[in-house]
Amino acid sequence: MKIGLSRPYADPGHPIADVDMGEICQIAEEAGLDWVTYGHHTIRPLDEPVLPPHFGVPLYLDPLIGAARALAMTKRIEVSTSVLIMPMQHPVVVAKQVATIDRYSGGRFSLGLGVGGASRLEIELTGGSFERRWDYTMESIAVMKGLWTQDSFTFDGEFFKFPPTLLGPRPLTQPHPPISLGGFNDRVLRRVATSCEGWIPVYHNDRLAFGEGSGPENLKESRAKLHRFAEDAGRKIDHFDISVILTPESELDAVRIYEDAGADRVAVTLPKIASIDEARRAIEIIATGLRI
Repeated sequence: MKIGLSRPYADPGHPIADVDMGEICQIAEEAGLDWVTYGHHTIRPLDEPVLPPHFGVPLYLDPLIGAARALAMTKRIEVSTSVLIMPMQHPVVVAKQVATIDRYSGGRFSLGLGVGGASRLEIELTGGSFERRWDYTMESIAVMKGLWTQDSFTFDGEFFKFPPTLLGPRPLTQPHPPISLGGFNDRVLRRVATSCEGWIPVYHNDRLAFGEGSGPENLKESRAKLHRFAEDAGRKIDHFDISVILTPESELDAVRIYEDAGADRVAVTLPKIASIDEARRAIEIIATGLRI
């Protein structure tokens, strides 16, 4: 199992400067960690009520630009998004960005996608549809995979229609960089099973982040569901990569519990930090606590 870090915690009510992702990844690599994952938000509407179960819209630097910087500053560590809010993106642009990052990094980048949900306006002000965000995201995944893998890509969907089209250079990773999807219910698991290579659940130590229930038990049940749903869809896939994100308080026992439950990756969320010195101290404490 790979052990890493998630983006520093940001209190939506008290924004702080986002600490340099490149430097965090350098420190994490030096500490022996395997991967770093960063989330995504663009703007914070000031008069819109935050939609449950979220607590606010934090202020983040762009994760794709951050990933490119971090991967250029490191040699071994892997980087992912968890998650890039796809309804605010165009799949052709993301496909080009991810292919470029993948080639420059030697295949150390993976794409985690989500649909948002904290703010309707955040999605709609960038041209997306809040109501159709899942449909748009799943069609975007099909577009990106087609562009990454086909010499002459055509597509006739609801949101996108392509005449014969070629994207190049293609990603270094074959057949394409893996795509994971964030979410919590069976509908999300079915989408992962039919269209993605991985799943990103978020847990608060041994509890579900949103709702009641045991995180490890949910993970075991969900992995079995993923393979059952994939079989139902006629898709053959040997392994789904499951990346669990834990809270800053998580200790070695929580990480090992998720490893026993079948997680492939566990990222501990960094605590609230305001400087690279604070980041270094926090990463050293996490790496020591996890006995890296």
